[in-house]
Amino acid sequence: MTEAFRFVGEQLAGIIYGVATVLLYPVLAAEVLALIASVFEFGRFTVEAFKRFRRRRHVNIEAVAGAVGLANDVASVTAALGGLAGGPVVAEVSRSLESGKYLSRSRVLKSLADGEFVASRRLERTRILVRIGPILGLMGTLIPISPALVALAQGDVQTLSNNLVIAFSTTVVGLLIGSLAYLVTTFRDRYYHEDMVDLEYVLDRLEV
Repeated sequence: MTEAFRFVGEQLAGIIYGVATVLLYPVLAAEVLALIASVFEFGRFTVEAFKRFRRRRHVNIEAVAGAVGLANDVASVTAALGGLAGGPVVAEVSRSLESGKYLSRSRVLKSLADGEFVASRRLERTRILVRIGPILGLMGTLIPISPALVALAQGDVQTLSNNLVIAFSTTVVGLLIGSLAYLVTTFRDRYYHEDMVDLEYVLDRLEV
């Protein structure tokens, strides 16, 4: 009975080892793609933040709210919203307002909901990277450890060093992915929340 259990255990361990070994290259590929995505999002955010900083210094929220309060059609409202000089959230609210022929309370609420959806969708991408980066880094660290230990037992220093290089490198890259994505998510969350607060304040002046 003991031999049977040992045999089953060895077979199960072999299956797990085989699956982990096969996963190494897909994990490395996924980590490279995640790194590209995080660098792209960081660059995109940098441009967005620079434009926002340059434009938002001159925004007079009371003047925009007053212009919206005097507007009586969709074109006038969207023109007034241009004074906010915001990012994708303001742009989406303006686009959503323009999709309707007439101003109404339901249209305004729908436009604000569309803006929140755009903000959530953009934040979702980097929030996923915040989680997935360290996970891929950890997987890329642990998977090569097994063949490294086998190589150590066999005295194969070259294989040992190669696997350890992969293990430590994937850890660093995984943490880099998570760090970049966390920075982008934190600042974008604040920016988009500020935009939504301004939009709600401004659009509340509409007599609809």
